[in-house]
Amino acid sequence: MKNKLIPILLLTIITASCTRYKNLVYLQEEKQADKEIIFTAVPPDYHIQNRDVLFIRIISLNQDITQVINITSNVGSNQYTNDASLFIYGYNVSDSGFVEIPVIGKAFVVDKTLEEAKIEISKQAAKFIKDATVIVKLISFKYSVMGEVNKPGVYQNYNNQLTVLEAISNAGDISPYGNRRKVMVIRPGTNGTQTFRLDLTKTDILNSPGFFLLPNDIVYIEPVKSYNFRVNIPTVSLLLTGISTLILVLNYVDTN
Repeated sequence: MKNKLIPILLLTIITASCTRYKNLVYLQEEKQADKEIIFTAVPPDYHIQNRDVLFIRIISLNQDITQVINITSNVGSNQYTNDASLFIYGYNVSDSGFVEIPVIGKAFVVDKTLEEAKIEISKQAAKFIKDATVIVKLISFKYSVMGEVNKPGVYQNYNNQLTVLEAISNAGDISPYGNRRKVMVIRPGTNGTQTFRLDLTKTDILNSPGFFLLPNDIVYIEPVKSYNFRVNIPTVSLLLTGISTLILVLNYVDTN
């Protein structure tokens, strides 16, 4: 009985520590012969929030006024290379929802899309400058990835859109202890916080409102159920080695 105990325990450890192949593959499609599946999800419009940082540039034929408005025009081209420069040279949305631009004054932008903010600033600029062109971009697109990924942290996005798969990829992919079937996207907003549950092994996520990320989103990857056991495998292995050594010693003593 003693000699059979060790193989049984080893088999139990191997079974518990193995991850099924099906739980490791992303975006598994259901078998549908000769049928093309089209996913129509589109990135949601982001509505500007308090304390966002905007890039605003106003262009017109009147160079004297536009140089005063575009206070960063004489600064080097690498001014937006880090978080500090984004804060210094960008336009911060105040707690009251305004951005203050030299010469043309304040424009209310909170809860507006970037296109709506552009229209609002254009109206304000038209009072001082004829035929001005306004450019508005969000430069404070931060998101966080936490939980069972290889490089958790806060990341900056410089593209117009970002998917949850790209965010996880930037964080070094999900670790061996992460559960691809249980991913949560936490989305803070002016009206409260939303959560989206995603199963990354299913193609259904391509239609989820949580597939495309927005600024300030948090992506959380849960650990697998066997996380504690897997982490403690070295300790369990050492314990089993000690038990097997003890059994061998007892068997040796019994035979002599």
